[in-house]
Amino acid sequence: MITFVDVFTILPDKQQDLLQAIQDVYRTVVKQHPGYISARLLKSSDGAKITAISLWENQEQFTAIKEIPGVQDLYNSELFACVISNDSHAYSSFVEVPGTSHKHSK
Repeated sequence: MITFVDVFTILPDKQQDLLQAIQDVYRTVVKQHPGYISARLLKSSDGAKITAISLWENQEQFTAIKEIPGVQDLYNSELFACVISNDSHAYSSFVEVPGTSHKHSK
């Protein structure tokens, strides 16, 4: 399994529009692609970033998604002009550190 993290720095007034467009592509195109497991889309509180974190069975299946028309359309859309920069990385391993619940007594 690989985790793909895609961080978009965007014009703040376009954050919601781009988030919706990315979400639509995941719901209509990506989720049907072989090897896709799940994704989380995050928007920063300051309006300047959107982060997409997706899980894939392997690197090859993830790489193939970039060639699908629905995904290409997003990257070529007029809306994507609001992206100032894009930083993407694939991770092949992770360490999970579970949290604990703390109960405070009064």
